[in-house]
Amino acid sequence: MLHCTRSHCGDHTRGRGSPGSKFKRKLFVVNLPWSLSVVDIKDLFGQCGTVSDVEIIKQKNGRSRGFAFVTMTTGEEAQAAIDKFNSYEVSGRIIGVEFAKRLRRPPPPRPPGTPVDTPAGETRHKLYISNLAWKVRGSHLREFFSTNFDPVSSRVVFDGPSGRSTGYGFVSFATREEAEAAISALNGKELMGRPIRLKFSEDKADGSGTEKKDEESSEIQLEEK
Repeated sequence: MLHCTRSHCGDHTRGRGSPGSKFKRKLFVVNLPWSLSVVDIKDLFGQCGTVSDVEIIKQKNGRSRGFAFVTMTTGEEAQAAIDKFNSYEVSGRIIGVEFAKRLRRPPPPRPPGTPVDTPAGETRHKLYISNLAWKVRGSHLREFFSTNFDPVSSRVVFDGPSGRSTGYGFVSFATREEAEAAISALNGKELMGRPIRLKFSEDKADGSGTEKKDEESSEIQLEEK
């Protein structure tokens, strides 16, 4: 059921949202059914206000990647749409809705020996990539996965004291479905002469407490209008 009255959505805006959120109108929507058109998305979000723009992100073959940008006319309507449709079921999928993030440059390199937290550009749909050739960098991972997929971020982890590659890295995706598809398509494939191994990342694999240097963290941040 996709019914939402304007009065109901309006009630959700009162007393909700962070300071300044009324100025944010652009939303990032993930895990959309691939069959949804621009008109379908506009009709859905139009239940909570006036939709000024919908942009579905597509693959090279024109097929939807399952996420889109939706711009509402006002910040209040955007907040109402988040309140209503975040974790909302649409055609069997639970969609996610949040404010689009500002475009940001990757952070400067950290000094050797500085403990590294998980980079801001990564998502919860993150793959752990092992058995990497020593010369592989984040840019090589991005190029490798971008042939058939659209990674959100990619990086290779380096040992702090030596500055040498640890032989593993991480690649993040916007949706779990795309991450699973990447495992199915690329696990065991060769990158620079070595068959790579892919699996979903566990938190402990990225935070063992060892000192690491994050080199070439290739991030894509979502731009807010």
